[in-house]
Amino acid sequence: MSRPDEAPIIGSDDDEPLETGFGPPPSNQTFFSRLKPRTLLLEPAVFLVFFGKFLADAVYQNQILYHTCVTIMKFNATECEPFLGTDRASDQVKKIEGQVQEYASTITMISTMLESAVPAIVSLFLGPWSDKFGRRPILLSTYTGYLVSAIIMIVLTQIARATSISPWWFLLSSVPMVFSGGTCALITILYCHVSDVATEDKRAMRMVTMEACLGLGMLAGGVASGYIYSAIGAATLYILVASIIFVALVYVYFVKESLKSENIQTGSRIREFFRLDLAKDLVRTCIRKRENYDRAIIGMVIMSLAMCVFAMEGEATVNYMFMRKQFDYTVQDYSIFNSARVVIQIVGSIIAMILLRRLFRLSNVSMTLLAFACCVLEATVRATAVYRSEMYLALVVGMMRGVMSPMTKAILSNVTPSSELGKVFSLTTSLQSISPLGAAPLYMAVYKATVEVYPGVFNFISVGLYSMCYIMSAAVFGIQKSMVGTGVYQVL
Repeated sequence: MSRPDEAPIIGSDDDEPLETGFGPPPSNQTFFSRLKPRTLLLEPAVFLVFFGKFLADAVYQNQILYHTCVTIMKFNATECEPFLGTDRASDQVKKIEGQVQEYASTITMISTMLESAVPAIVSLFLGPWSDKFGRRPILLSTYTGYLVSAIIMIVLTQIARATSISPWWFLLSSVPMVFSGGTCALITILYCHVSDVATEDKRAMRMVTMEACLGLGMLAGGVASGYIYSAIGAATLYILVASIIFVALVYVYFVKESLKSENIQTGSRIREFFRLDLAKDLVRTCIRKRENYDRAIIGMVIMSLAMCVFAMEGEATVNYMFMRKQFDYTVQDYSIFNSARVVIQIVGSIIAMILLRRLFRLSNVSMTLLAFACCVLEATVRATAVYRSEMYLALVVGMMRGVMSPMTKAILSNVTPSSELGKVFSLTTSLQSISPLGAAPLYMAVYKATVEVYPGVFNFISVGLYSMCYIMSAAVFGIQKSMVGTGVYQVL
């Protein structure tokens, strides 16, 4: 069902410069007076923060592997140097790699769980709070958290250059990001922002644009990571990462609040944030009875997103170690592979949106079905891969999976009133964020049990999860078709 308040919160694409970029200023304005917050789109800041994040991710894992080898396993620095990821592992290193990875995987798993559990709880308050007090304060706090985390990594890597440190110290860098909401809060507010500023007919495309900027940031960071790391080392790389995130934070400072001023409440923002009523209201809003099949659609879409992220987070926990073990990947090899994934998904998303969405006018639900089918095929090919080329074949067959997230979120925004969007997106991202709490231990346990026999077995877990997502999306499609005569779900 269409949202009852169809008018966007701060105006349509036709009358608001926020949607069209830089509008023509009056001739009597100076250059600096033209740089009003309302003229800025959020996408560049999204690109920058994910570029910085992915620039550091693979290097972070290698730092943990290296310091585990030197400090915990007590091997000498020469033997452990290949764990820094700049060179391929020798036969001697491969003999000790299993025990090093086993210990390091525990730290990686705890890091994943820490970055998932706390932001998931925080996000339950952030969404409802942002419905009352605006999106911009949350954006500023999350970007600040990323910046402080990068600064901590600068300090740790500088210390590590002088002396060996325990790999457990690297968990300290997660703390600022975690308590500022992390990726969970950032994704919540990004989609709330898009839903605020975009008209209903342009919302899906705007969400795809946001996902594309996110993906391009991942792509650029992934491509550059290995080469920059080899050229300048970990310590200087983290200085670069902090600088990039600082630029993004400054940019966000000038982005206009997406809610109208009359919709923003007054009062103590800090005291309101810690009210348990916010979380209770969130749950009541998401499970309350609605017209037609809106509650069922919201429930199935949220569960599909949660299970999809469960699979992706589980894969991310072990994928680097799997690629090292099965295909002898270095950091550069892994960066190139991840970059190829992003490029292929962006191309697939463009093809899907232009050819299937615009030309053949497929609905959001139909596009979601196609995306989950691609996920199933990709995971199946990965699970049976023996050669490197088959991993790239998996990327090709899954090329249209990139439209899954924006299409499902577009469905949610179309069946949810704007006054409840923050709550629904908060619950969605909270469930997505806590999914690694189960995904990381499950995938890691399966990988540890099968690493010497069949390292790719964990991919079959993903096949099952993606298949369940497809079934639920098919149920939403069936609801849409069953009420086609009423016109209730035409927007889906």
